[in-house]
Amino acid sequence: MQLRRLSFARFHEGNTVKNSFIRRQGTYLIARWILGGVFVYAGILKMQSPIQFADNIAAYQLLPANTINALALGLPFFELICGLLVLAGVCTRIGTMGLFTMLLVFMGAISIALKRGLSIDCGCFGGHSWIESNLWVALGRNAVLLLLALYIYRQSLFNGEDDEVKSAQSDRLER
Repeated sequence: MQLRRLSFARFHEGNTVKNSFIRRQGTYLIARWILGGVFVYAGILKMQSPIQFADNIAAYQLLPANTINALALGLPFFELICGLLVLAGVCTRIGTMGLFTMLLVFMGAISIALKRGLSIDCGCFGGHSWIESNLWVALGRNAVLLLLALYIYRQSLFNGEDDEVKSAQSDRLER
């Protein structure tokens, strides 16, 4: 009787570990899709209206006028590339660190705008909507996305995803 309990305990323990791994991988995949999808979507919307995005950047009153147009043209492409890297699971750490850095900069800019009392659209999704005109909502959304980026980066370290890319590159260099 004791032997049966022991084997059932092992079976149950093995399924718990396997189910935990599957749940963790599913959560990781969904997190990548959300974070990558948000930035791909935002990048595409900003690419469609670069003049409006430049006006949104100028409203923050943080940058010299001669850098605003370059940023308005370049940032959407950077968002798109980093979002696609995270979505595809290729160079996930690099894409996630790019998104993490952008989120920190965006949160800093929004915080400064809030402290100054500016009534502006955040410019996050390239258009005017109630969610963009409320900087507190934008700051909260960016905080959630920042936590998501941290989770994805941590999981990519745990999964060793980018290590496979590095080993494939080193194999090519050795040839």
